[in-house]
Amino acid sequence: MRAVIYTRVSSDPNNLGRSVEEQEADCRAVCEREGWQVVRVFSDNDRSASRYAKKERPEYQALRAFLEAGKADVLVMWEGSRAQRDLEAYLSLRKLCQAQGIGYSYSGRLYDLSRTDDRFTTGLDALLAEREADLTRDRVLRAVRANAAAGKPHGRLLYGYRRIYGDGGQFVAQVIHEEHAEVIREAAKRVASGEACYSIAEDFNRRGIPTPRGGKQGWSLSQIGRMLQNPGYIGKRVHLGKIVGDADWPAILDPETYAVCRSILTDPRRKTQRDTTVRHLLSGAAVCDVCGSRMRVQKNRTHYAYLCSARFCVSVKTTVLEQFVVAVLVARLSRPDALDLLAPPADRGVVEQARQEAKQKRARLEEWYAAAARDEITPAGLASIERTLLAEIEDAERRAEHVDVPPLVRDLVGPGVEQRWERLTIGQQREVVSLLLDLRVGKTYQGARSLDPRRLGNSRWRGDSQTWAERGLV
Repeated sequence: MRAVIYTRVSSDPNNLGRSVEEQEADCRAVCEREGWQVVRVFSDNDRSASRYAKKERPEYQALRAFLEAGKADVLVMWEGSRAQRDLEAYLSLRKLCQAQGIGYSYSGRLYDLSRTDDRFTTGLDALLAEREADLTRDRVLRAVRANAAAGKPHGRLLYGYRRIYGDGGQFVAQVIHEEHAEVIREAAKRVASGEACYSIAEDFNRRGIPTPRGGKQGWSLSQIGRMLQNPGYIGKRVHLGKIVGDADWPAILDPETYAVCRSILTDPRRKTQRDTTVRHLLSGAAVCDVCGSRMRVQKNRTHYAYLCSARFCVSVKTTVLEQFVVAVLVARLSRPDALDLLAPPADRGVVEQARQEAKQKRARLEEWYAAAARDEITPAGLASIERTLLAEIEDAERRAEHVDVPPLVRDLVGPGVEQRWERLTIGQQREVVSLLLDLRVGKTYQGARSLDPRRLGNSRWRGDSQTWAERGLV
């Protein structure tokens, strides 16, 4: 008889293949004992066979195709659960073997799937294998939930940290990996100062800084963005995408820097700039006040001008508009009360109220966790309460993440703002404009020789309900 062997192991993170090699050796011994000729071996390493599996099993699919082609007379496995831990998958494979007249062998015994007793025995084994997979999943989920509630790490190590284990291999603590932590702090500082993720990624690749997973592709702008929005770096424990409490590992970033980075990276007005050669301060930031389209720079006869990109409704010389906008910005940032104008005290009160709300709701959630530990509430009841409170906590913490004044803007305020403005890169200057201005450019009148400030009358400061015209600025 022609025998085909299938081996599989669920967990083999180092890809050593020892378990599948041992399974194959055992299966070959069975084939030799029975006088079967081994014609092919299929092996899936580090692959689960439960219905919760997230990875495909390419060798298993190839095995099915091999059997469907009638190239084997008997399927040999170390045990039945190697083929699947899912009753539905077992039934599909049983149907295939029965249709092709293929023997089904595991644990050293050959089953004939055309016989009622053999179908019953293999079906019962498959059902038990599925049950064991479900129990394993339940145990893992309980451990994950318990670790989350206690603020302990679980699963893949977060970049920027290392784990300490005791002599018996038990977890002791998660501590900061200083070399990697400096990479995170540098990236956060540069984003908070207005630098684009793309240029940071390019710089890291140029300097040969390894990526978190050590891949050959290097850093990318999305990788920088995801990293700096991870609450784990401010010492928060995340479970199922939600912050569930304080972590028991130290923070790498301070909350303010994290909030600034998250505010910048999640701003819907922010458009990632991949072109590091950008030269124009207001390209894409200025808006046509007639049709609402963005304004782009184009050559207009003898000079460059900002033009409405959709209908060419308005046009204004680049240098003229930029000089006017910079003068207005400098005047505002030079005022003694500039910080109060940028962050009204009323807003700070709202932020503090949101912080207290989040703190109180988190304390209530901890009380419910304690009640569940004392069996005073059912798991289903806790799950319902947890869903509600976590949603409310997330909303409150999002409102509490308001940044009064981003460091990039705060560092400009005060005497000497002109000199500090000139020292900024064009990318940082554009970030300041984006943070502070909603710039709208209206039509000119025939024969105008210079910029009429009234054309900018519908512009406004971000967060201000009144336009420049209403405030008498133009």
